[in-house]
Amino acid sequence: MPVFSLLAQRENYHPCNGDDLRHDEPLRTYWINFFAHHFDFIVALAQTHYGPTRLNDITSCRTEFLRTLDVLRKDPNCYGELNLIVLDLLRQQKLLQFRIPDPFLTIKQRENTAALARLPALLAELDGHDDLAELFLLLIEGVFAGNIFDLGAHATAETYAHTTPDFLTIRAEQGGRRPWLVDHFDALAQRVTGTNPPRKVVMFLDNAGSDVVLGMIPLARFFARRGAEVILTANRLPALNDITHRELLPLVQQVGQLDRFWNDALKSGQIRIIESGGVAPLIDLRHISPVLNNAVSGADFLVLEGMGRSLESNFNARFTVDSMKICLIKDQMVAQRMGGKVFDQVLRFDPALLPTAPQDAP
Repeated sequence: MPVFSLLAQRENYHPCNGDDLRHDEPLRTYWINFFAHHFDFIVALAQTHYGPTRLNDITSCRTEFLRTLDVLRKDPNCYGELNLIVLDLLRQQKLLQFRIPDPFLTIKQRENTAALARLPALLAELDGHDDLAELFLLLIEGVFAGNIFDLGAHATAETYAHTTPDFLTIRAEQGGRRPWLVDHFDALAQRVTGTNPPRKVVMFLDNAGSDVVLGMIPLARFFARRGAEVILTANRLPALNDITHRELLPLVQQVGQLDRFWNDALKSGQIRIIESGGVAPLIDLRHISPVLNNAVSGADFLVLEGMGRSLESNFNARFTVDSMKICLIKDQMVAQRMGGKVFDQVLRFDPALLPTAPQDAP
């Protein structure tokens, strides 16, 4: 799989911002313990989704994954590079090995259905705003609110495994909280709402449910209504409660049944759905779907959304197009290392950077 063609400074790129758990014992201990504890949560979901006939496989998967983590505790160098993406892939490898690839599927379907029911009223509210900067702020607050549906973080996993987030209440709580922990809104709003708005936008999506339906789809619709071509891209394989490409395809069609503009934009190709090639909650931009890499030619704006894609990985990555990174922090260690607290907001905007290495052919 090719390197992402919009990536600048390829020779210095590291997907996990340079974090090397082999040489940071406190951070390594935290994340190995986190993955061990969180896997019990995954096991419980797997038992519900796959049923009692799969109990032996699920139990064996847990045993094998915990054994893998024990090996890493004793020898952090056993896999060479060690970072959050490596831990994500080791977890996914065990789930696939024991034929339990998507323990979160039932919850994702439940949350997609709940979010779709709320979407028409939300779009009607958004369409009632004439001031573009005011509307864009509301959309950003909506992305923060939607991103709370994250079953891969301590702060939200147990709560939203059983309860649908109250999107409007959570969005209202975002209002008036500026400045955010990272707050580039003013520069971003000037870029997006000015006289020369983005013409081709690539958006890496994160979670199912309110995150994609009530947060990112309204944002994508905003770009499209301003005249942009929009590419929505999601993982190739399941990873936690992330939306997958296969799930996104029917979901956007359902949105089209609720909104005429969205339906027309899908039919005309103004909004397109393309697989990212991703297989984890974080994303390594050195391994991107060739189809996506070809499709982003001519793009002038990039959105990376979610704590995994925009903060735990790729926070310091720069691109040959303007880029926006946005998430709600839902992990204590991540918050601590950012100098903030759980549920702080991050909105980073970086202008385009000319590449410093020859660009590979797509």
